[in-house]
Amino acid sequence: METYNQNGLPPIKPYGYGTDMGQAKSAHDEIDVYVNDEFVGKKIFVTQNEDADDIVDFLKLQGVEDVTTELNGDHYVINSNNPERLKQVLEVYLQNR
Repeated sequence: METYNQNGLPPIKPYGYGTDMGQAKSAHDEIDVYVNDEFVGKKIFVTQNEDADDIVDFLKLQGVEDVTTELNGDHYVINSNNPERLKQVLEVYLQNR
């Protein structure tokens, strides 16, 4: 049973009280994107349903299939046997998104 203060209203709780705020995305979530350990740019997540896998989905739409990926914290490393083509595609993607 929750107790109320003298005026009969429930106590005021700070924003996020009782929720896992660590899991909520901020307006500026971003990752650093690398191709074969070479920095290419930053991917800024605009909506909560965006994630790093969106990059690979875009690459597949552009015909880039031979990649492996690894996410380490805020570093997203994409390895490829054709890094020059991959970097060109990613630079366009990261500028437009």
